[in-house]
Amino acid sequence: MRVRSPLSKIWVVLAIAGWLSGTSPAAAAIKVGPWMPIFKGVELAKGEADAAEPRLQQVRAVQVDLRDPDLELFTTPSNGEAPQETTSETTSEFVRRHGVQVAINASFFSPCCAPGDKDLTGLALSRGMVVSPAVRNGPGDCVLAVTKDNRAVITQSGAAFREADYWTAVAGSGIVLEAGVKPAVVTAPENVAAHPRTAVGLSRDRRFLILLVVDGRQPGYSMGATASELADWLLRFGAFDGLNLDGGGSTTLVRAEANKALVLNRPNGAARPVGDGAERGVDAYALRSVGNNLGVFAKPLPATR
Repeated sequence: MRVRSPLSKIWVVLAIAGWLSGTSPAAAAIKVGPWMPIFKGVELAKGEADAAEPRLQQVRAVQVDLRDPDLELFTTPSNGEAPQETTSETTSEFVRRHGVQVAINASFFSPCCAPGDKDLTGLALSRGMVVSPAVRNGPGDCVLAVTKDNRAVITQSGAAFREADYWTAVAGSGIVLEAGVKPAVVTAPENVAAHPRTAVGLSRDRRFLILLVVDGRQPGYSMGATASELADWLLRFGAFDGLNLDGGGSTTLVRAEANKALVLNRPNGAARPVGDGAERGVDAYALRSVGNNLGVFAKPLPATR
């Protein structure tokens, strides 16, 4: 499997109904856009499914080159002596506070959904420190784990898993893509409804980390994805393994731009009022204050003449 598919070079229309029937292409289309560099080792792409598909979908994906020596992954640190494990912040606040260049929401957390101190579901590591302990069996036992030198795996945090081997980790609700194949979990009752979704994926050679969001609950724009459809989107953007993270009103993708935080997707609402416009994009969307975010430190793109 190539690391970079031809999908990364041009807009591709998959005329599914027409291909199956042998007739001319149908109106139904899934589009996957080109990767566009936004930071050194970091690229952004867009995808969409039109109204002739089972549901409207707007997708944003970030591809992170884990072989870039200047990259570092970072998650919400412990809140120290405060109650519970972390103090929540929006993904936009996380970008500004910690100075990362790109971030998504990550772990499931409680209580939801007002700002405050939170407990996380499953393993969370921030710069080698255990913020939330691993779950050996049950909800939260599936993780993205990355070493200090950016070697990444998506796996289960069972008895054989060693937290001490890793520098950064977040947990999700289930592995939705394993060695290029969808496991049975994607058809479980809790996964067949369409919701806003956040996910991470790894390319086959584990060079590229994919951060992906599917907007939802917005008629006329994007209605979300099932777990199976989420796996399909991960595949389209080059993932070989994939993990479902916290979604719903938490689903957010943000990048730094000109000392501000730019929201790249359209979150479907949260438990606090809309921002005052101090951050570009935040005045349009109410961002949820979440228990954990996953960010990327990256260098600017090289100057061009």
